[in-house]
Amino acid sequence: MTQASPKLLAIQKDFQQLASMAGYLNSAVDLPQLRLNFTLYGRVLVPDEAAGQAALPRLQAWSERVSTRLREDSSSAVLPPQVLLSAPQPLPNGEGWYVISTLTFSSKVTENGYQRVRSAVLAAYQAAVALRERGVWGED
Repeated sequence: MTQASPKLLAIQKDFQQLASMAGYLNSAVDLPQLRLNFTLYGRVLVPDEAAGQAALPRLQAWSERVSTRLREDSSSAVLPPQVLLSAPQPLPNGEGWYVISTLTFSSKVTENGYQRVRSAVLAAYQAAVALRERGVWGED
């Protein structure tokens, strides 16, 4: 059986480190490429359930912008993400509520074309971190 090249294995490790920052990554070597499945979470804290309901359209728009940028920045190597919005949920400590957008997307990466995908995924994770930490919607 053919083994993955050291470079492809290094790319896989690189993506695992990216995913550990702000999401989840499942990967498999599918020679001659690396098959990557990502889950990215965009979370917004809100004071109450009504504010959570009001935030859903903006969270949907944020998700669509992140999805479009993923496709454009990766030269369409990232397949169109599936987006799922959660209903507002109370925080466990009872001091507020949150809503989450879950983006699930996949890509096949080769040794020669991984940099575009890496840059696109890193930008998406950074957008999710900004949303979670600062409530930045990233509107232009």
